[in-house]
Amino acid sequence: MNDSVTPKEKHIQLLDCTLRDGGHINKGEFGREVIKGVIDKLVDAKVDIIEAGFLWESACGDDTARFHSIADIKKFLPNKKHSSKFALMADFIDLQHLEPYDGTIEYIRLSFKRQRLPWALKTGRILKDKGYKIFINPVNCNVYSDEQYLEVIKQVNELKPYAFSIVDTFGVMRLRDLTYRYSIVENNLDKDISIGLHLHENLGLAYSLAQEFIRLAHPKRHVIIDGSLLGMGRAPGNLCIEQIMDHLNNEYDANYDLESVFDAIDDYIAPIKKVSPWGYTISFALSAKHNLHRTYAEFLMHKWKLRTSDIERILSGVSKTEAEYFNENYIEKMYRAYLSIPYDDEVNTEWLKNLVGGRDVLLIAPGASINHAQVEIKNYIDARNPVVISIHCVLEFLPVDYMFFSNIKRYDAFKSSLDNAKVIATSNLTRYQECKDIRYVFQYSDLANHGGLYCEDSTLMALNLLRRMSVKKIAVAGFDGPSAGEYGFYIEKLSRHDRDQTYSEFIKQILTEQYGDINLEFLTESYYEQ
Repeated sequence: MNDSVTPKEKHIQLLDCTLRDGGHINKGEFGREVIKGVIDKLVDAKVDIIEAGFLWESACGDDTARFHSIADIKKFLPNKKHSSKFALMADFIDLQHLEPYDGTIEYIRLSFKRQRLPWALKTGRILKDKGYKIFINPVNCNVYSDEQYLEVIKQVNELKPYAFSIVDTFGVMRLRDLTYRYSIVENNLDKDISIGLHLHENLGLAYSLAQEFIRLAHPKRHVIIDGSLLGMGRAPGNLCIEQIMDHLNNEYDANYDLESVFDAIDDYIAPIKKVSPWGYTISFALSAKHNLHRTYAEFLMHKWKLRTSDIERILSGVSKTEAEYFNENYIEKMYRAYLSIPYDDEVNTEWLKNLVGGRDVLLIAPGASINHAQVEIKNYIDARNPVVISIHCVLEFLPVDYMFFSNIKRYDAFKSSLDNAKVIATSNLTRYQECKDIRYVFQYSDLANHGGLYCEDSTLMALNLLRRMSVKKIAVAGFDGPSAGEYGFYIEKLSRHDRDQTYSEFIKQILTEQYGDINLEFLTESYYEQ
């Protein structure tokens, strides 16, 4: 059976993938009313094809845009579909169980990595026999050599699906890349097969690329452009369907109803973005610049000790052999190596030993509890005369002897009021020009290694340093940990939201296993006190 385009179909069509690709943001858990509401608004907007979600290996419940069967999705679809048709996507699952085509779902799109082409071709034949129109979507078109891509197209021509999609998974394409890739497909794909385009927003070029694709498209070739409401999709997101709708309305006399789309965004999508944002960021642009799996950038963005310029340097060093698939162990090693700048700290070690020898030490971390314990902290200092070391902060209510920094972003937050003669820093900060005159520097990797357990928590690193000086009794304030699941800081500019309960439990484990020989006196309430 040939799924070729019928003469009545428009030369250019739009496919909305909000509930499928956008579902990467929330695991597809939109809620039943949102799923129905989005579909209704897209039908009202006259979207040509609505991808209602993923086909999944098992049933996922009524609140999730992931479906095991066609029967599972029927409850979400409106009675009046007007001109809209519906699609689902599958990624490397067995679909032999799927019901035959009954008019509910017109298209099934098969997404796959290049080693899984046999699965796509086999599954495509099964689904064609069941009556469905098939999209073949080989992800990350840019990892294929010309010869490999031509071989895929050759086998796709033999299958004769409804459509073959150019998928820019890494978001690396620029105008010249799109022109070249489209030329390969246009000149080698069977003329009866539609060409699809799926873009990501890494470089902020999705809208301009979509316009160029429309300009390039042969007038006798049917083309389909993917987009999503507000560009919803795993960061950095997709082409905004409302933008390309407006372009087609203005330049090609299309009649998409933008008001319905705007209502869908206001009612359903904008609230999700407030909680789980997506969109262009420099870090994702850098992953595209270096032609890397975007999770590398995502991984490094959660490393709080890196500036964007640091992320750029690390990504530029990722081997081409590791670029296509995310390797967490590989990038973690690169990250640790980047921070572990060698430094001979023997002289500084002797200095610190002499400083703290026989004296009490008070570490003041930047937890919110110190706002309410200033009197207690001052009383302790008056009574004990300890060496006072603040961690990642300058205290407005209290002069300190030294300030410990292991994080350039924390250093940046206070650099205008810092005296580098009083700064104790880890060796990673020596990379930056503004830190070149810091005198007391210690090897980063040594302090982040706690008896074989690697942890970059600044207070733990300071404890590790003091233990090397044979300090056995340390008072701690502001080492709060989570309170009701949240980390609070004594000033707002220190806020961060990248820690979770697992991380807190890991800190507890290290304190128990590695620092049991130190007598820790908590001057403020702490999650770690037990």
